[in-house]
Amino acid sequence: MSSLFDVGLSALDASQSVLNLIGNNLANANTPGYHRQVADLTEADPTQIGNVSVGSGVQISDTRRQIDNLLETALTNQTFALADTSAQLSTVQQVQTDLNPSSGSIQDQIEQFFNDVNTLATQPSDTTQRTVVVNDAHNLADAFNSLSSSLDQIQSGLDTQLNSSVSDINSLAKRIAQLNDKIQRAYGNGNPPNDLLDQRDQLVNQLAGDINVQAIPANLNQVNILAGGVPIVIGNQSQSLQYSIASGNQGQVSVAGSSTPMSVTGGQAGGLLAVRNGTLQNVQSQLDTLAGTLAQEVDNAQATGLGLSGPSTFLSGTRGVTNLNVPLDRAGLAFPPQGGTLYVSVTDLSTGTRTLTPVSIDPSTQSLNDVAAALSAVPNIQAVTDSQTGTLQVLAKPGYAFDFAGRLPSAPDTSGYTGTATPQVGGQYTGTNNDTYTFQVAGSGTVGSTSGLQLQVKNSSGSLITTLNIGQGYTAGTPLTVANGITVQLASGTVNDGDTFSTPVVAQPDTAGILTALGLGTFFTGSKASDIAVQPALLNNPGLLAASRNGDSGDNSNLTRLAALQTQPLLANGTQTFSQGYDAITGNVATQVQALTNQQTSQQALGQQLQTQQQSVSGIDTNEELVNLMNFQQAFQVASEYIGSVNTTLQSLVQIIQPSIA
Repeated sequence: MSSLFDVGLSALDASQSVLNLIGNNLANANTPGYHRQVADLTEADPTQIGNVSVGSGVQISDTRRQIDNLLETALTNQTFALADTSAQLSTVQQVQTDLNPSSGSIQDQIEQFFNDVNTLATQPSDTTQRTVVVNDAHNLADAFNSLSSSLDQIQSGLDTQLNSSVSDINSLAKRIAQLNDKIQRAYGNGNPPNDLLDQRDQLVNQLAGDINVQAIPANLNQVNILAGGVPIVIGNQSQSLQYSIASGNQGQVSVAGSSTPMSVTGGQAGGLLAVRNGTLQNVQSQLDTLAGTLAQEVDNAQATGLGLSGPSTFLSGTRGVTNLNVPLDRAGLAFPPQGGTLYVSVTDLSTGTRTLTPVSIDPSTQSLNDVAAALSAVPNIQAVTDSQTGTLQVLAKPGYAFDFAGRLPSAPDTSGYTGTATPQVGGQYTGTNNDTYTFQVAGSGTVGSTSGLQLQVKNSSGSLITTLNIGQGYTAGTPLTVANGITVQLASGTVNDGDTFSTPVVAQPDTAGILTALGLGTFFTGSKASDIAVQPALLNNPGLLAASRNGDSGDNSNLTRLAALQTQPLLANGTQTFSQGYDAITGNVATQVQALTNQQTSQQALGQQLQTQQQSVSGIDTNEELVNLMNFQQAFQVASEYIGSVNTTLQSLVQIIQPSIA
C-alpha cells in the first residue's frame, strides 16, 4: 500500500521542486548573466511485485541551464572587442579635443607668427613690430608646451587606468578560481551548481571587458582562463598580472614578477595600451618633429643674421653636449650637426674692417672642445666650453665683434695680385650655393685708359661667369655688376695681365648646422614640443631679432628668408609645410576617431543581435513561466487529491475488513 502513497508523494515533490525552480526563474528575470533553468522529469524506477512491474511515480533527473555555448563564446569575444574599441575611442577623442581647441590652435599660432614676420619685413627696424613677432613666437612655444603637457596628462591617466584594470583582472581571476573550486565540490556531491555556473560565466564576461580572454572547459565543469595567451586561472588557482613601463616608454602587462610582455589585444586594457603605445606616442612624436623642425629652421635663420645692434661680442650656447671630449655625433645633441663649414666674420670696431674665415666642422671626429679650439684659431675671437652645462661660449677680443652672417670680407684676397689699382668687391650675395669668385685681369695697363683691358670672373669650378671692361670707357672706382648681387670696382692705377684676386661668396654661412646644434645666437631654446621656448635675451630685447644679412638697418633679407619658411615643404620628407604638418596630425586623429566610431557602432549592433539571440535561448519569458507555474500548481493539486483519494479508499477498506475480522 505504501507504493500508492509513494506515487502521489513523488508527484508532490516533483511539482514542488519545479515550482521552486519557476519561482527562481521569475525572481532572476532581470539578473545579468542568469540563464533560465529547467527540470527534466522522468519516471521513477518501477517497483517489482512478483512478476508485475509497478510504476513508482515521477522524479527530477536533472536541473539544466538553457545555454548555447557557441553563442556564449561569441558574446564573450564581442565583449572584449567592443571594450577595446570603446576604450580607444574615448581616449583618441580626448586627443582630438586637445589638438583642436575652440580658439588659438598651434596651426593658428604658426600662421600668425609668419604673417607678422612678413609685416616686419616691410619695416625691419620697427621695434614695436619686432616685439609683436617675438611675442608671437613666445605664444607659439607656449601652445606647443601646453599641448605636449596635455598629452602627457592623458598618458598618465592611461597608466592609472591600466593599473586599475590589471587590479580588476587579478580580482576577477581570483574569484573565478574560487568559484571553480565551489563548482567542483558541488558536482562531487551530486548537486548541479547552476547558480554558481552563472556567477562564474558572468565574471568571465566581466573579465573579457578588461582583457582578451579564452575560456577552456576542464573537468567537473571547471574552466581554465587564458588572457593574452597566458593562463591566469587553472582550476582553483589564479595567477596575478602586473602593469609596468618598459624601455622606450612602452606600457606593458606581464605576469607578476616577469618582464616579458603579454600580447594584450582586446578589452579595456588592450584598447588603452593600443592608444598609449601607438596613437598617443605617434601624435607626441609628430608634434615633437613639428616643433623641432620649426625651431631648427628658424634658429638657423636667426643665428646667421644680424640684429639692430650688429655683430656680437659674446654668445653663450643653450644646447649642451653630454661629454665635452666625445665626437659631436655621439654627444647627445638634439639637432646633430653634419659635416660642413661655419663662416665666421670678425669686425674691427675701430676701423670697420671685416674678415671672413671658414671653419671646418666634422662631427664624426670633432668634440666640442675641438670645435672650441677651431673657433679660437680665428683671429680676435675665443671659444670656451662649460663643463657643467656642456655648452659653448664665444667671445670677441676687446675692440672686435663677430657674426655668422657670411658677409663679404672688406677686402678680397690679393695674394695673386701685383697691380696698383686697388680692387674692392661689394654687394650682397643672392646665390643659393656657397662659392668663391676669382677675378683675373686680361691685359696690362691703366684702369680706365688702356683699350681692351678686361676682368674675367670665374666661379670655384673654373666656369666663366662674366667678362667686364676695366679699360677705356670704364670710370675708375665705379661698381660693376658681376652676378647674384655681387659688384666689383677698381681704383685708379695699373693692372698686370694674369693678376688675380678672389673672395668667398656665402649663401649658407653654417652648412654644418653647428650654431643651431649648440644654440648659439638662436631664436629658441629646447628642441621638442615640451621644452621649446624663445631665448630669454630675445624676449628682453627684440632688437636682437636678426632681420638683416648685411647689417644695414633697412635690410630685410634675413626676414625674407625667415618668412619663406612658411611655404617651404620641410616636413614628411619634403612634402609638407609647417601648417600642413599640423593638419596631417589633426587629420590622422580625426580619421581614427571616425573609424573607431564606425567600428563601435557596428560592434554595438552585432552585440545587440547576439544579446537578442542569447535571450531567446537563455532569457526568462515571464508569460511562459506563469503558464508553467499554473500547470504545476494544478499538478500539485491533482497529486494532493490523489493522495486524499488513496487515503479515503484505504479507510473504506479498513472499515470493510474490520467487521469481517470481528
